[in-house]
Amino acid sequence: MNAFRVFFEGHAAFFAVVVPIAAIAGSYFAGVRGAKIQARGGQDQASAARDAAEIAAEAQRVAALWTVRQVQVAEFIQSAREVSMSADGFYKNYSVEDQQSRRDRVSAAAKTMSLTEAEIQLIAPAAVVDASFNVARAATNAYVCALMDGPTVRARSALKRIAYGDGEHEVKRAALAAIRVLDDESSSHADRQEAVSAVPGLAEEHVLRLGDRRRGAPVRRLEERRREHQEAFKDSMAALVSAAREMLKSEEDVAPTVPEQRRRWRLRNSVASTAGSA
Repeated sequence: MNAFRVFFEGHAAFFAVVVPIAAIAGSYFAGVRGAKIQARGGQDQASAARDAAEIAAEAQRVAALWTVRQVQVAEFIQSAREVSMSADGFYKNYSVEDQQSRRDRVSAAAKTMSLTEAEIQLIAPAAVVDASFNVARAATNAYVCALMDGPTVRARSALKRIAYGDGEHEVKRAALAAIRVLDDESSSHADRQEAVSAVPGLAEEHVLRLGDRRRGAPVRRLEERRREHQEAFKDSMAALVSAAREMLKSEEDVAPTVPEQRRRWRLRNSVASTAGSA
């Protein structure tokens, strides 16, 4: 210690110059190093911000797609059911005005069904697209069949009301005789026309419909065809609902899936926070 003190006192002028220079140099290099660390921290923060913006944008896209899919599939299902239910009404006895009103409802529902099916084809997975196609086809087939067979079923219903109603015996007997002829698939067109024309009180439109061999098929065959279309629609709708629930992850009872944060973002975010604290 004495030697060092003697050396220092003998070179006081030298140390008076060197020590301040060393202090300045140390401060300079420390500042440069700190600036580099801070700059790197700023870059990491900027990169983390970009990643966060990308994740937020992807989350919004996923949520928007989920909502659009839900809305379009629900609207398609509703319109398809409207077509099917309205079509089934053509087998029942309604006035001419009611029948026209029903046609208008079916037409509007069919347009909505066609439009939403096209939208589903653009936004939904293949399973949902195929299922919606089958539903639209089943609903359309049911409607076309109802338009063709509905008047015949209504005419047969009118004939049965006469046959089993409270009318005169002769009238009821003529109606029963007509039913037997109509149920005989070997009966000729002339026989059918003669049988139904002999029933008093049967409307002319029903006579024309039942007397036409091409359109007056036995009721049991018409009912079988009606049930087949109803079952086809029911099965196709069940398949669509199942596929749609799978697409929307309904069983999980959760919000739309949001992409997980990437590991690189978490690391960068951690580095940026450390640098900012320093």
